[in-house]
Amino acid sequence: MSSERAAPLIWDTIERYFDLLQAHAPAERMRDEILTDDFRTGFVDGLIWQGEQGLRNFLGARAEFFDESHTVEQMSTPERLPDGRWRAHTRLEFFLRHRLDGSPVSDTFTGKAFHLWEFAPGAGRSGDGTDMDWRVAAQLVEGFASLDDNARRLFSRPTNGLNLDDR
Repeated sequence: MSSERAAPLIWDTIERYFDLLQAHAPAERMRDEILTDDFRTGFVDGLIWQGEQGLRNFLGARAEFFDESHTVEQMSTPERLPDGRWRAHTRLEFFLRHRLDGSPVSDTFTGKAFHLWEFAPGAGRSGDGTDMDWRVAAQLVEGFASLDDNARRLFSRPTNGLNLDDR
């Protein structure tokens, strides 16, 4: 498959991933619908959540965000890896909102994030290799730009994951 053919399939896979993530889908549904069994996420040169328990920990760490959006602004040309998976890099704009316990107001977190993604084509449960079978194998943050103060604090210690304790 060419990069030109893979690109729209990868865009679709990213959109399906964020649809589930923003809907706060449980780990089981995410694994069933969009992730590989060896999925990993986190920060390049920082904390990586991997496998089933890692996915649960990642979703738990971000559970207090009740309003969020991720808009992919740019994607690199997909690159086929020797193992048959595909890699791409994205730049996206994000918006996250959470409410402090007992507070009538909420905090927002905004900025841009750069991600390294890996995708497994035809890795779905059906095994028929259809376009909808593409799965996310990795979503790793490579860096940030244009962070507001809250987002700068949230992502200040990537070796520890999300920093929601320093408010």
